[in-house]
Amino acid sequence: MQSGCGRGDSANGVPERQPMHIEVKLFANLRKKLPPGSSGGKTTLTLEQGATLTTIINQLNIPMELAQMVLVNGEQTREFDLPLSEGDTVSIFPPVA
Repeated sequence: MQSGCGRGDSANGVPERQPMHIEVKLFANLRKKLPPGSSGGKTTLTLEQGATLTTIINQLNIPMELAQMVLVNGEQTREFDLPLSEGDTVSIFPPVA
């Protein structure tokens, strides 16, 4: 019998939660909230499975009221607690005067 773990399984047999990668695009004055080294107004964040839009907004220190228009994979949403998936693209726009 093989004594190793299966791919993605921890030592106790429980599947490990793999981190996911989310591309985040910020626009206008929100670009200053991107991590150092980001270019082109976008970055890729590595997040735990189950992360939400709120997770991203909080991690980037964006005040919730400045996340005026949010798109996930090109579709507008206000469901900030909806879990994101590996490879999603999140675009956040500030209020426009």
